[in-house]
Amino acid sequence: MSCQLTVLSRFHDISTVKKFLFPFWRGNTPDKETESATFSKEEPDNWDVDWGWNEEETVVESEDSAGVVNSGNNGQHRWLQECIVSLSPTNDMVAFAQEDKICVLTQKWNPSHKGEDMDTQYSVAWQSSLSQEEGEIINCVMCLPLASQKRSTQGAPDWTCVIVGFSTGYIRMYTETGVLLLSQLLHMEPVQKLKCRTYESPRYLGMAEQHEELVILYRKAVVSIDGFSLIQSLRACRNQVARATASGSDTGLQPPPLAYKKWGLQGQDRINDHVSCGLHSTNAFDQLQMVSMTGGYNAQVKSSPPAATLYLTAGMGPYTGFYCAIEGSTQPILSEVALAMANKIKTALISAASGWLGFGGRQRDEVKDKFTPKIEPATPLSSRFGLPDQRRSGDSIALSPNNKYAALTDSYGRVVLIDVERGIAVRMWKGYRDAQLGWIQVREDDTQSGGNKDHSRVAQFLVIYAPRRGILEVWTAATGPRVAAFNTSKWCQLISPSHGMMGLNIVTSRGVKTKVFSCALIEPNGTIKTLEVPFHLALSDKSSKRARDLHLLRKLKSTLKENSEASGALETTIKDLILDMRIANIAQQAMERVLSTKYLSCGIMKNVLRACIQQINNRAEASVDIDSKLFLRFCQAQDSLLHTYCMIEKQSSGSSQSTESVESEAQMIAKVLGLTMSESEAVLSQVGTFTSVYEAQKPRVKFEEDKLGITSFLHSFSCHLHVSDTDTNRYGVISLHKGNSDDRNLALANFFFHNCLSNCSSSGDLSIVLQDSSLSPEQIVTLLLLYWLSSNNRNCSSLPHLHHILKTLTGMTDKSALIVDHSEISPWWQHIRDACSQSENILAAYLLAITCRSLAIEIHSNQTKAKDPDADTSSVESDKSDLSSEWETLAVDMENWNLLVKQLEDILALSTLFHLRLPANHSTTAGTAEEPIRVSVAKLLEGGRGSISEVVAQYITRMHLSPQSLYKNYPADSTDGESQPEVEVEKAEDDKNKHSLSPLERIQVQLDSLRERFPHSLENDVLLSNCCWECAALWNRDPENIHSLQLSLEFLVLVQNAVLRQGVCYMMWQMFIMKRMLAAVHLMEKVGKAPKERLCKKEVGMIDTAMTVFAQCVCDLLQTTMDACETFKLHGRHDTPDHLANCEMNEVPVFNLEPIWQHIHGPASLGELAVDQKPVNYHLTRHHYHLAVIVHAILVFNMKSVKVLSLFDSKGKNSFFKDLHSHPLLPNQNVDTGISLSRRTFLCRVISHAVQTLESPDKEASSPDSPTHGGSLHPLSSHSKRQKNTAFKWPVMVLELAKDFGLDVDHLKRHNVCELYSIGQDKLAEEVLLTVNDHEIMGSQLLLIAGQRIAHYLFKCDTPDTVKIVSSMSTTLSTWLKQQDREQLHKPDVALGDTVLLLGHVANYLHEGHSEYNLAISLIELVQTLTTFKPDV
Repeated sequence: MSCQLTVLSRFHDISTVKKFLFPFWRGNTPDKETESATFSKEEPDNWDVDWGWNEEETVVESEDSAGVVNSGNNGQHRWLQECIVSLSPTNDMVAFAQEDKICVLTQKWNPSHKGEDMDTQYSVAWQSSLSQEEGEIINCVMCLPLASQKRSTQGAPDWTCVIVGFSTGYIRMYTETGVLLLSQLLHMEPVQKLKCRTYESPRYLGMAEQHEELVILYRKAVVSIDGFSLIQSLRACRNQVARATASGSDTGLQPPPLAYKKWGLQGQDRINDHVSCGLHSTNAFDQLQMVSMTGGYNAQVKSSPPAATLYLTAGMGPYTGFYCAIEGSTQPILSEVALAMANKIKTALISAASGWLGFGGRQRDEVKDKFTPKIEPATPLSSRFGLPDQRRSGDSIALSPNNKYAALTDSYGRVVLIDVERGIAVRMWKGYRDAQLGWIQVREDDTQSGGNKDHSRVAQFLVIYAPRRGILEVWTAATGPRVAAFNTSKWCQLISPSHGMMGLNIVTSRGVKTKVFSCALIEPNGTIKTLEVPFHLALSDKSSKRARDLHLLRKLKSTLKENSEASGALETTIKDLILDMRIANIAQQAMERVLSTKYLSCGIMKNVLRACIQQINNRAEASVDIDSKLFLRFCQAQDSLLHTYCMIEKQSSGSSQSTESVESEAQMIAKVLGLTMSESEAVLSQVGTFTSVYEAQKPRVKFEEDKLGITSFLHSFSCHLHVSDTDTNRYGVISLHKGNSDDRNLALANFFFHNCLSNCSSSGDLSIVLQDSSLSPEQIVTLLLLYWLSSNNRNCSSLPHLHHILKTLTGMTDKSALIVDHSEISPWWQHIRDACSQSENILAAYLLAITCRSLAIEIHSNQTKAKDPDADTSSVESDKSDLSSEWETLAVDMENWNLLVKQLEDILALSTLFHLRLPANHSTTAGTAEEPIRVSVAKLLEGGRGSISEVVAQYITRMHLSPQSLYKNYPADSTDGESQPEVEVEKAEDDKNKHSLSPLERIQVQLDSLRERFPHSLENDVLLSNCCWECAALWNRDPENIHSLQLSLEFLVLVQNAVLRQGVCYMMWQMFIMKRMLAAVHLMEKVGKAPKERLCKKEVGMIDTAMTVFAQCVCDLLQTTMDACETFKLHGRHDTPDHLANCEMNEVPVFNLEPIWQHIHGPASLGELAVDQKPVNYHLTRHHYHLAVIVHAILVFNMKSVKVLSLFDSKGKNSFFKDLHSHPLLPNQNVDTGISLSRRTFLCRVISHAVQTLESPDKEASSPDSPTHGGSLHPLSSHSKRQKNTAFKWPVMVLELAKDFGLDVDHLKRHNVCELYSIGQDKLAEEVLLTVNDHEIMGSQLLLIAGQRIAHYLFKCDTPDTVKIVSSMSTTLSTWLKQQDREQLHKPDVALGDTVLLLGHVANYLHEGHSEYNLAISLIELVQTLTTFKPDV
């Protein structure tokens, strides 16, 4: 890397600043291109021309200066140099000052530059005239960032203070927005310069810690303000301004006093500039010399040299002065001056600033009370010594960051470098008139050392800007050469702030970048540039190998970047550059860059590597250092990887010659895996069944995979190099890179094994390549497992290749990890078994497991033969004792393989089920497009004792299968859960019948097969309970999918074991139902009716129609729970607790596991949790059932003006939604009369609404779907059935509630009869009439209905014979008929024959002595008369 001049920031509109500061310049604004004329191009460094190891290096300035402005009209261009400029070291603020005006700019985001590298620009924050006295002008400006006390700022400054020094001697401090915080008069002379020192951590132990201070230079005095005191005062003033702004109050403020020191500089005629060099402690000799020269012969010398603050000044007489202020002497601190603060904050934004301290805005106000502030006298400070130079005046001085050197400019165009510690001038540059100076400190970035960054080497660079020559130079301090030169504009300003962020300490400075830049160049066109200097330019050795090799490395990088294709010339250039490097570390970096270039071929990389290997091998052994040996090992390792890559790529590109085998696939598998023909056919059958299902679901579109490039291949491995004197052939360990992503590892595995295991290349050739590679067998087998287990797209034809590769890798591994005692486990085989058990691609894992098992058996048998080669002879067998022949040695590895293979067979059958799908037009296949459930051996073993039934239930839930769909030959009329249907498991007769099955039948067949494999895990009650739970969980995730909750209850009622059923009911109530039911009840209690959709959605989480079905499901769930409790009571003894009784066996169910799945561990199963639940309280459950029925009725019939909880007393309300196994105080039938009346009224309303859902008999008879019309089943007929079901179901439920509430059941029956007669359903009414007990009241009620029918016929129909009939009636009868309210009948038009039957029931129910008996007889006679006039009615 070379020295660069890069853009740091830009101004949004620099002309605005120029117009404000120089309003009387009327010239046209120069063009930006002409005004800039800045070339950030570095001068040619002539590295390629001649190294000249014994000649002095020269740097030639660039002659390209055509764009530099050399015009005569300099007035419009030099405006920037006429200004006083201060740039914040954090690059967040810049201030321009001219005479009494100031313009402050801050960084602001520019949306037009969004997405670019620099999206912020400097924009004007405030501008104003700051003079508060006549003739007052600005002499100096400083932008001082203050550190934040908050940790969330991440190193950014809290705010930036603008400090301004005036010709009147005042120092005023402003906020970022121009609010005056502090105004102070410390000395009655114009302010010359403002310098600041901020905290920097010591570079080494014992180095003095520099304190923060603000140093103000007057003509004959220096004032040093303590940094901590300054921060506290500014913070207090800023807080007070914020409070005053918020409250608008006129509150006086007395901020903490500033601690400062004031020195009167003596012994120098004129002082132009100064720097504070911090604390210095002289050595003993210099102390003795100084004391002797100043005190004479009798001077007393202290034992330890005192610490002193060194001030260095530039001026005249002498040229440079050195002043030492001894620490510990009494210094003036604000005492009486602090008490003289008289001004107050007038407002938060506008106030006067006068005297030595004031607050207010940036505008001028007249001062009413002027007073002369008290000025502390300065402590005299004599010059320790100086550098005299007559007739020459020092103009400016700049201190290096390490406080070791100071650079001065003078009136004779010289730049003098002074050694601060020794007090002598060490270097001088001439011909730099009006020069501007800056310093850059660079740390060495030594990544190889790995040490502390604070202890790395530091280089100092002096930056000289010569405006008259238009050049910017960078020199190495103190005796080094010029390292860079840039052509620039002649009207720039060089900014090099000596301070950073104030307010840091040894703790808060960690990780904080106090300076964004060290040296910046502001151009008149509004661009701010900064210098970037690399550390290696400071190396003073002209024959530095590192600098030379770094240059060669840069040239190599640029060469590789400029080219895009490989060629012979490029290869030669690369070789020459790398072979010419002398440092092994840099040569290795160059080689890594070559190996990372994508367009280079494998041959070029191998040639470069071998050239480097040959060069190092040709050296003498003594001349090869440790770095060169490591580089040699690196090249050898990379060469080995390249060889492996080329061989595998050659095999993949070659044409495969497949030999046709006459053996069948079963014979091939039996031969390779050592199986019998029956075993191989069983394997083929299982694999074929899964493959047929998997291929049907596999996507047809296949994208071609990208080829693994050579650079990606090399970057996939990491080389752990080492140097061994004993073994020179091995170069270290090559392993897979730990930072590889899963996709890169999979791509690497595909590159190794895809062609071979896809029958495109020979496994024997690949085995030779793997044996010759430098990779360990563990790494190779990891890649093999990754490739093989990455997909289920595997077949049996690849097993011979897989077996051959595994056998080769097994032969390469350490025998101690492979062959172990029969009671121990081989780490090699265990690693493969773990991969198979964790893989979710079951087919691939199954084929890999049977292959590895056969290979393990083969190795085990070979080991046995090797130990006893005559073990298979007949003579040895005849000599064996009978006792030994009865025992067989079992290896733990073999048993583990057999167990794993059987487990994979079971999971393969499970996976086959999970890949079965129903067609898209199936009535129950909503959402079947999900991915298949992925399972593995490890997942089932860690999923708990119910993991198998849980995954099967998840599949059934996803397919939305009903309980009837789980079994073949399920009875069609089985709709309740009282009797479990017998499940007949039938096997398909042949494969042809299998292919002819429908999708649902294939699922049923596969489920039957799984029940044979898992007789305990898929037992009917276990599977049904898990299906119930999964459906409920699915509904809980989507409450509006109410069909899932209905399906859950269908599964639940089929569970036969009462203990299990009750436990599942209780868990469903607690987990899913209770909270939503509670919300629904509170909502209905609040609105007093069936709520609308918006409220239901907000409070309960479902729409109103779904909530109606939800209430029905709650009723069914509580009814099922009560049925389970009744089962306990029916089948349990009276002296046995309810929770110990059972429906058939009177015992709690036991959940067993299959033998090969006994090692399952994890959480308890659903069945175990269910049977562990406490028995529910039947009466409390019935109490909740009453509430659910009432809620359901209100929702079904859309009833209004009903408060749900008003139908229960306080006991009933308090017992709601308690745990169902608890025993709270429940209500009895003796309730308040008002509640009983409300209950009876509500139940009568329910009966009325239920009966009114029926259609009239005339409509039913006229319906085209009626059987009398020959109609078939139609949606209308099913709707009629649902209406009758509602009309019949609800009166029965109402009667049950009435019994539980202790109400008059006969009253409700009579009300039901009346409602049925009211709608004209006389046949149904006669059926209910038989159950009525109180005939007398029933007769009276029916008499009214008959009278209303007759009155409607007489007075509404208005037939011609009506007058004659009415005139023939008695007065009593006609008056009674006229008084009947005919509007109460819902269907008054009823046949007279039905009315005759109704009157007959009335006459039978009323005895002869009843007051209404005669009226009933009169009505019968009247109806008979009516029939004679109209016999067809």
